[in-house]
Parts: sequence; structure tokens; C-alpha cells
Amino acid sequence: MHLRGKWYGARHRSAWFGLLLMVVSAAGWTETSRPVATFDWGIAETLLALDVAPVAMGSVHAFHDWTGDTYASSEIIDVGVQTLPNLELLDRMSPRRILLPPRHRHREALMSRLGKTARLDHYPYAGSEGDFWPRMRAFTEEAGELVGKAPEARRLIRETAEHFDELASRLNGQAPPLLVVQLQDERHLRVYGEHSLFQAVLERLGLKNAWQGSTNQWGYTLVGLDELLTMEARLVIIEGALPVGIERRLSSSGMWRLLPSVRRGDTIVLSSSFWIAGTLPSANRFAEALVEALAGAGDG
Repeated sequence: MHLRGKWYGARHRSAWFGLLLMVVSAAGWTETSRPVATFDWGIAETLLALDVAPVAMGSVHAFHDWTGDTYASSEIIDVGVQTLPNLELLDRMSPRRILLPPRHRHREALMSRLGKTARLDHYPYAGSEGDFWPRMRAFTEEAGELVGKAPEARRLIRETAEHFDELASRLNGQAPPLLVVQLQDERHLRVYGEHSLFQAVLERLGLKNAWQGSTNQWGYTLVGLDELLTMEARLVIIEGALPVGIERRLSSSGMWRLLPSVRRGDTIVLSSSFWIAGTLPSANRFAEALVEALAGAGDG
């Protein structure tokens, strides 16, 4: 299992691999070497963590941006835009499996013509029933069973639990409540709470999320800066979603400077190496980055 992928300078390997497939007949693939396809990044990163290769997916460059090039050396086939995959290429490569989240159920009939298709009913962002971690474990086991990687899935779950235990032991339990956010513009941001990957990680580490308000199925809600002015919490800013130039504009924003965490100068900024609707691999990377930041600031 890879808690953090290695960088080999192969930023465009996935694009090259996809082009190669366009001139290779599907008849040249064995059953185990034919790709597994998906149009969901959370499913994709789970497959990659289970050492499934190759994985066919959409919007690969954006995926690399969000995951900090963690998977730049992996065998990934670019099949176009997430919402508009290249069906001709998919048909040519004859994927051995196509895995869909519940929200893509409308694609099942079409995809089943291209390869053996399955919907992952335990997908963790399909609803609010049950706790996040049990859903994530069930999802990982389900994905592993579908691609013949059941032992690897169990190992991923076990090593993730061990990793979190080790990270939690590095915290002294005195960290203040946190607010995990992404800036949208000078006056609005996403704040993450219930149903989110980030909330689940905070709970697993014994940390408190200051946001107790409602959220959508992805675990966030859009709020104005003024709604956070009275919240005595430390900001954890996920940098990957920053609009271009917003840092400079915020430096002159009076309301931004009034936020308690900004006044104290204790905000944490994390470069995105994790997908916001990610699975266990993203959870591992976010937890590690957060604990390192807290420990470096004397909170752990």
C-alpha cells in the first residue's frame, strides 16, 4: 500500500499511456492487464492504492493537480472529460471492469455495453446514513472484491487504522477547535463539517471541528466571512481551490483580517495533495499534513 506516491518526473506518463492504447488492439490485452475504468476520482485513487493497473479515468490533469502529483508515475489512461468520456477509446480498450458511484447509475446501461459494469453501493458520499468510517471501510472492501484485490483492500484498511493511531499519538490533545475551509472569493468560502472526509479525519485524530452547521452530501456548505467572525477556531485552509490572485486581494480585506485566526496569525495552509471527496488514500495524506502542521506550530 502507498500512503504517499513517489515522484519520478513522469508528469505526462498517463497521457502517453492513453495515446499508446489508441493504436493497440484490445485483443492484445490479457484479462488481468486490461484496464479498470471509473469516472470518479475517489474510486480511482482507491484502485491506485490497491495497485490496480492500468486505471482508465477522466480529467487526469485536474486529478494530478488536486492530488499533488501523488499518482504521476501510475499507469493511468486518460479517457477525456469526467462527464464526457471517450466512448470509442473505452470500447477499444475493452475494460475488464467499469466501476460507478451511485450518482452515475444513469450511465450503467451504456457502460455495460463497453465492459462489465458495477455500481459501488457502499460509496461513502452516497448519503448520510451511518458513520463515515464504517462506510469507507465497506466501500474499500467492495472495491477490492470487484477487482480481485480483496487482500490488498483489507491491508489498506488495516494500515490506515495503524497510520491514524500513530498520528493521533503525536498530538497532545490540546489543539484548539479547527475550521477546514476553501476560499471561493473575497467574501465567501466553503466550510467542511458533517459528511466530509475532513470531519471524519478530525474525529479519528481526536480533534474538534468548530463547524457544527448543516452541510451537503460532500460535507461542505458555502458561507460568508461574516458568519465566522465570532468563531474562536483555527483556520485550516485547503490551498488547492484558491482562485488565482485571491491571496493578494485578501491581504487588503478588512473583514478577512477580523477573523480570529487571522488576527492571531495561527492559520494553517495546506497544499492540496488530497481530493476533497476522496477515500482512504486522501484521508491518509490530509491527516499526515495536518498533524505535521500542528506539530510544527507546537500544538502536537
